[in-house]
Amino acid sequence: MVIAGNETTTKLLANAVYWAAHHPGQLARVFADHSRIPMWVEETLRYDTSSQILARTVAHDLTLYDTTIPEGEVLLLLPGSANRDDRVFDDPDDYRIGREIGCKLVSFGSGAHFCLGAHLARMEARVALGALLRRIRNYEVDDDNVVRVHSSNVRGFAHLPISVQAR
Repeated sequence: MVIAGNETTTKLLANAVYWAAHHPGQLARVFADHSRIPMWVEETLRYDTSSQILARTVAHDLTLYDTTIPEGEVLLLLPGSANRDDRVFDDPDDYRIGREIGCKLVSFGSGAHFCLGAHLARMEARVALGALLRRIRNYEVDDDNVVRVHSSNVRGFAHLPISVQAR
C-alpha cells in the first residue's frame, strides 16, 4: 500500500495546489477557513483525479446500452471522465470547493475494488495541505515552468514550481 499510493497521492497534492491557485476565490475561502480543506481534497479528486484508468475483467456477459461485453474481456474505466459526468454533477467542468460530492466520486474505484488506501490518501492530503496553509499567507504557481507527467494512467505534475508568501 505504501508504494501503490506514493505517486497518486503526491499527484493529488500537486493537483490541489495547482487548481486552487487557478481559482483564487476558491483558494481564498480555504485560507480563510481551514475546515474547508477536506472539501478541497474531495473536489480535486473529482475535478482532476490522479488515477485516470482502472482496468476490470468482466465476470459475466454484460450488456451496456445495446452492446454486450463478453465474460473475460477487460474494460478500461475512466474515472476522470466519470467524475465530470453532467448527469451526476452540476456544472462538472467548474472547480468548486464545497460542492456536494457524497458517494458519487469514483476516483478510488468502487465496491469490491475500492482502493484500500483511499482513506490514507485523503488523510495525507488533508494533513499536508493543512500544514502548507498554516505556514504561508498565499502562493502562486509559476505556470511558465510547470511540467506535466507524461503517462497514460497517472495525471499530475512532474514539476510544479510555486512561490509562497510566508506568515
